[in-house]
Amino acid sequence: MNGSRLKYRVEVLSDDDGIKRYGPFNEQKAREFFEVEESLGGTARIARLEEGIRETWKVVTECGDWGGHEGGPPEATGVEAYPR
Repeated sequence: MNGSRLKYRVEVLSDDDGIKRYGPFNEQKAREFFEVEESLGGTARIARLEEGIRETWKVVTECGDWGGHEGGPPEATGVEAYPR
């Protein structure tokens, strides 16, 4: 799989007000993961990696009440691997 296509992650607000990040995914897999969270009534969002002088994550879509959570640092170091 071409790693350059893996530019999406799914962020889920956990019960302890922390944010868990899953990915990287391609767009289709990120949307599938997001739809499962949404159907369960979770608080989730899809973020896309924007390349430039500095790489940043931009929110594409979200569900649930984020209540002012900023999303933490844009670095990909907090990304958790999702088992295949």
